[in-house]
Amino acid sequence: MHEGIYIAASAGLKQGKKMEVIAQNLANVNSTGYKKDRLAFKELMPPFPPDAGMEGSKNALLAPNKSNKNVSYVAVTDQYTDHKPGIFKQTNSEMDMALDGPGYFSVSTTQGTRYTRNGNFRLDTQNRLVNQNEQPVLNEQGEPIVINAQGSDISIDANGNIFAGTGLGNQNIGKIKLVNFENKQTLEKIGDGLFYQSDTEAEELPINNTKLRQGFLEGSNVTAVDEMTNMISTLRLFETYQKMIQSIDNMDDQAVNSIGRVG
Repeated sequence: MHEGIYIAASAGLKQGKKMEVIAQNLANVNSTGYKKDRLAFKELMPPFPPDAGMEGSKNALLAPNKSNKNVSYVAVTDQYTDHKPGIFKQTNSEMDMALDGPGYFSVSTTQGTRYTRNGNFRLDTQNRLVNQNEQPVLNEQGEPIVINAQGSDISIDANGNIFAGTGLGNQNIGKIKLVNFENKQTLEKIGDGLFYQSDTEAEELPINNTKLRQGFLEGSNVTAVDEMTNMISTLRLFETYQKMIQSIDNMDDQAVNSIGRVG
């Protein structure tokens, strides 16, 4: 089979992967604290090295020993998360919080500590500060935050200190644990706006310049217009590769038929 078909098919498959990522981003355009994903592409020339990139990119359809070394394929080398902040939305709810700057809230799950930018919190039946999945938000000691302040006003300052009471009788209940990491690309999405630290040696860094804003939520950093534009351009590229395959296949068919008639 003509190698051009393999090259075009390889590129088309990678555009299909890109379309999946775009669709995922668009599906979360209204998800609080969501961070969009991106793909990184590069040229891949045979023979393909063992570290060519993502597992799916190592299969470039045609075996390296059968491929022309003068041609190149397209490879997906990385799928990464864009951690840029989203736009803040004011809710005026005392349990809604947003981080103005880098960093993450720490929450306790059955699998261990996880991290999130989604500050849509509330109090559960045990007066614990939890997210929408009943997972406790942690304080600086790594323990769930309990707010026993029925009928009192709850205020949270820019550093994450929680106060409850009325007037001059405010009491400091505790401080929300806010952390950051030197390399954010080691944070892996696990769903529900949570991140898992895949690097076992990564250290939680203290927050310095980040301010907590009570009564606000951070929206998704996905821009619908940009994603729709990317989707259209990706679809057009996919159609282009599809037409290339059809054209090469038609040329091969004509060549075979013509040679047959000459014979």
